[in-house]
Amino acid sequence: MNTNPKYYLSGLEIYNLKKDTLEILSKRIFDGNFFSILLVRSGALSIQIDDTVKQLSSNELILISSKSSCKVLNFDDTLQIYLVSFTHKFVFKNSIKKPNIGYFELFITKSLHKISLKSKETSILIKTFKILEDNKKYSNRHIFQNEVLLFTFNLLLYEVAGIYQTYSHHIKVKHSRKEKLVFHFFTILEIHYKEQHNVKFYASSLFITAGHLNKSIKDVTGKTAKQWIEEEIIIEAKKMLQNDDLTISSISEELRFSSPSFFSNFFKKHISISPSEYRSRLIL
Repeated sequence: MNTNPKYYLSGLEIYNLKKDTLEILSKRIFDGNFFSILLVRSGALSIQIDDTVKQLSSNELILISSKSSCKVLNFDDTLQIYLVSFTHKFVFKNSIKKPNIGYFELFITKSLHKISLKSKETSILIKTFKILEDNKKYSNRHIFQNEVLLFTFNLLLYEVAGIYQTYSHHIKVKHSRKEKLVFHFFTILEIHYKEQHNVKFYASSLFITAGHLNKSIKDVTGKTAKQWIEEEIIIEAKKMLQNDDLTISSISEELRFSSPSFFSNFFKKHISISPSEYRSRLIL
């Protein structure tokens, strides 16, 4: 058992807990501002999430959404759990995905259920937890430590998302109107972000006002629709700048900017350097 089971990075916390440490930390391991992935490796515990009591035992996984009130009620002597907690800001900033329904549902929906895993699924998750834990613990291992940590974090997210998708036909999830709106927005965004930069286009496609769309998306994800649109453009621009065969002008045209100078100003506003400077730094 680790003498210090918690490793800290702003927006990300990792726990490997057994009975003794859980007794000490049970009142403060769950923060309402954090989203948590909890896996029971052995033993059993009872946990209250909002007004619902969940009984968890070996090989069971549960996702606890942010803004949930969570309290550990009791647990047995053989308990060992893995817990990774992170803020919406951390996951949306550091995940390597492009928006899609199956992935985002994990971090938006408040009514996800526990899942009883097969031994192979549990084994894969435990290995990923351990790699994440080790990379966080030895934070000065090498110059690419931060990249390794974030890629491992993303690996865990994709494994969990894949598991929930596999078991989704057994889980009856009721989405709120805002959640459904977010899913529809990201579906449209993934198709049209290159040529459609205006919130009004997405709002019209959803038959609502731009103001209502911005507010709804921010309420659920912490960012406005406009911020998501601009972030997708920046992600794509960065990818395209890695291709030396593409000129700044051709990238600007592909992303439907009115001129290369307008594209450069947009890029610099978000990244603090120009596209050409960004490209030159990739070579260093």
